[in-house]
Parts: sequence; structure tokens; C-alpha cells
Amino acid sequence: MDYYSSMYSTPEIVGKYRAKKLAGNKIVDAGSGAGMQDIMFSEFSDVTGVEIDSNRYAMANLNKIPYSSNVDFINSDIFSFNGDFSGNILFSDPLRPVNSGEKLFSQLVPDPVEIIHKKPELSGYAIDLPPHMEWDNIPLKGEKEYISIKGALNRLTLYSPSISEKISTAVILPENTVITGKPCTFKANIEYGRSTGQYLYVPDISITYAKLLNMVVKPEWVPVYIDERRQIFSGNSYESAFPGKQYSVISYSDNMNIVPLLRNVDAGKVFFRFKMKPEETYHYKNSIEKELAGSKNVYIFRNNDRYIIAEEIN
Repeated sequence: MDYYSSMYSTPEIVGKYRAKKLAGNKIVDAGSGAGMQDIMFSEFSDVTGVEIDSNRYAMANLNKIPYSSNVDFINSDIFSFNGDFSGNILFSDPLRPVNSGEKLFSQLVPDPVEIIHKKPELSGYAIDLPPHMEWDNIPLKGEKEYISIKGALNRLTLYSPSISEKISTAVILPENTVITGKPCTFKANIEYGRSTGQYLYVPDISITYAKLLNMVVKPEWVPVYIDERRQIFSGNSYESAFPGKQYSVISYSDNMNIVPLLRNVDAGKVFFRFKMKPEETYHYKNSIEKELAGSKNVYIFRNNDRYIIAEEIN
């Protein structure tokens, strides 16, 4: 892979999941890059990868060898290639600017909308989009599927209505947890000072972006902390099938002088689970950990000026 491909190529775990979802179809990939998604597709579908860059085309042909894949990679521009795509699903993971601000469809290369317009024989589409793209900036209809890997947001794939009648989906890997439903804006008022329950619940990030928090948050849970990255709730029941992380509350503190409390629970490492500047995180983490000699990982949450000390339940 080249540098760009190493940053954006589909991870194998995601590739295999989507290959099974689209199994049994004929697929054409516009801008197949280093070929990893197509190699996964080829286990279940007939796939053609079209790549304009000759170096990436060569990489794709090398990458398919250890997988014994039969993908047909073609070194061409999708708009000038004269192949018959009748009945094919368009897959596209278009190039996008690195570290750009607002994510726009007009920044994608090749433009999926232009491909669909010029290739009317296509039967549907599955398009990779920047995961943080606002829904209002997506001009095409279809299911929005957010995929996370070990708690980190990894992919947003848009499937045409001809492929999926679903509206919004969260996929949690490697657990293969799939939550789908009607998206809605989640509204919750943080109740500062209210007694925190025995457990803390942090829904998986894919659920947040899929706007499906209403499907996993129980009415009796108390909102503890909410920002653009985390939504943290509290309650008194352990949820064995909860799609996210759960923590058991150990203690509380009204200030950051928590070293004595941490020593009492055999803490060795601390992790902050609220918004802080990077330099503050580094300062507080190191100043606290140098006073500890325990073996446990302990997590610090915040509800206004109250700090909640907890352990993750694995």
C-alpha cells in the first residue's frame, strides 16, 4: 500500500462483514485502490475493481495473490471504461481530502452522484462516506450504516433503497452486534448532583452517530455527562447485553484530590472519561499515577464538579 491506502483501505474485519451483507451480487468498484474490499467481496460475489491510478492497480493485483482471489482489476477511469454494468451494484470508497473541515459530497473523487447519473444501468449503490459527514450533506437516499471497531468509529456506508429498506444502523465489531431502527434526535438533560447509580453505561459510538440512542438508553437511567464524543448514563442494573461499555462505581470525590481514594482500591493507572485539553490530561494523569503503586485500571468520570471513580466491567 501507499501512504493514503494504508490510512483509508478497508480493514479486513469490515471488509468481511460487508462482503457477507452484499453476498450473491454483481459488484463494480469505482476507485478500487489497493483492492482490499474487493478481495473480501470476491469470496461471496462477482466483483470488478476499476482503478485509475496505475500504482494502486498494481498493488491490488499483488494483494489478491495471498487470498487466492479472482477479482478482475482494471486500470481505467470509471467514466471512460466501456464495460457493461447492467445489474451491478456500485461500490465506491472515493478519495477524500485528508484533515478537511466540513465533509462535503463535492469533495469526493470520483463523485458517486456523477457515476450514478452516467451509469443508469446500475441496480444500486453502497458508498463509503467520511464517518463524520453531516446527514444534511448527503444528497442520496438510503440506509446509513455506522461501523465501529473496538469502540472507535471506522466507517459510514450508504446503501441504496434497492439494497436495504432500513434507515439507520449501528454495527459493533468484532462482537457483530447490529442495531437498526428509525433515527431520532436524543434529548437528555444532565441532572447535576443527583445520586449516581451503581453502574455507568457508555453506549458504543456507532449508536450515537446512527442516532439510535433511544433504542439502548432506558428511561430510568440518569444522564451523567454528555458531549460530542460521549454520552454517559447511570443506573442500578447490570446489563449483560449492553452495546457499549459498563463500569462499576467505586467511589466519589468533590475535587481532584483523589489519590487516597485510588490507593484504597489498588489503582495503578487512571483514565479520564470527560472532555479535557490534551495537556491537562497528560498533567493530571502523570501527577496522579506517580502517587500510585496498585495494579488496577481505574476510570474517572465527571458530573459537573463531582468526580466518579469506577472500574470497567469486562
